[in-house]
Amino acid sequence: MKPGHIGAAAVSRPSHGRVRTLSIVQVGGGFWGRGWAEIVHRTSGFRLAALADGSSAVRRWATTELGVPAFPRLERTLDEVEADAVLLVSPPQTHRPLAELALTRGLHVLSEKPLTLELEDARALAAMAERTGLNVMVTQNYRFRRQPQALRALVSAGTLGRLHGIRIVCRRDLRNSFISPRGWRAEMAHPYLFEMAIHHVDLLRMITGREVAQVDALAWAVPDSPFQLEPNVRALLVLDDGTPVAYEGDFAAPGGETSWNGEWELVGARARAAWGGEVNAPLRGSVHLERYGSPRERVALPRLPALDRVGVLHELRRAIAEGTTTECSVADNIHSLAAVLGLARSVETRSPVRP
Repeated sequence: MKPGHIGAAAVSRPSHGRVRTLSIVQVGGGFWGRGWAEIVHRTSGFRLAALADGSSAVRRWATTELGVPAFPRLERTLDEVEADAVLLVSPPQTHRPLAELALTRGLHVLSEKPLTLELEDARALAAMAERTGLNVMVTQNYRFRRQPQALRALVSAGTLGRLHGIRIVCRRDLRNSFISPRGWRAEMAHPYLFEMAIHHVDLLRMITGREVAQVDALAWAVPDSPFQLEPNVRALLVLDDGTPVAYEGDFAAPGGETSWNGEWELVGARARAAWGGEVNAPLRGSVHLERYGSPRERVALPRLPALDRVGVLHELRRAIAEGTTTECSVADNIHSLAAVLGLARSVETRSPVRP
């Protein structure tokens, strides 16, 4: 072990056995969707079977640049193309009907977050996944980064001791970004919560192994942001063991940006851990551990089979091969969604909410 480094817990590489290439039909080819299509297209062990999108320009891009068939609707796509799974990179309000169509056709579902905007819809998809024995996985790609895995190992090993408190700050400036004032992201209610906080809340649950018991949040509009409603949140979350979490998030922060991961500090009875750095390279960053009275040490990060969105794909492939559920199954992710919906309700009512 190198001086100044903490040995990270080993992460086992899943055994896929002899699994054929996983064929995926994707719905949605907008800004984020094009990135997803290119990832699926070029990742070994996966095949982009087709793309469905209502835009003729997107369909033309898919056939010209990726050489895959493209259709205006998912139903017609599934009539024409054989696949194993459907990847949803479409607006959240479309996820439930599209996922139900895919499950009815016997296909696994991989959905961008948020899975839905209503708990009732998420529960319906969880029940359908249970009934059909198919996977419905949410693309919580931040889970497949090395730094949060290192933090989870520190917490689960008891290195920090009992947690006294957690601080998370994420500040980004999207005032002159890809967000169109007429796009669905700009028009959605609580854009920061559903686009960004869902990642941090999900990581909070993963790292601590705890659920969110109560939230109290405030937010406000920012006139020069591209969002019609509030692009920020200031909140106090309380975990089910009583641990307080101070959370600050902002999509219209003029200067002083953090990484998309945010800056994290976990204060425990024995030590504190911090994760931060690399504002524009979210897969890099570092984790440090400070045992009280001792010098701060850099934590050695674990090896993972694949990172970020590619890690999501590999997790789906593993679960299908082994006949198990995925890391980010709908049954698990519904708790992250409930916490974010609780934050939204707290902002609206200006009062504490128990998710």
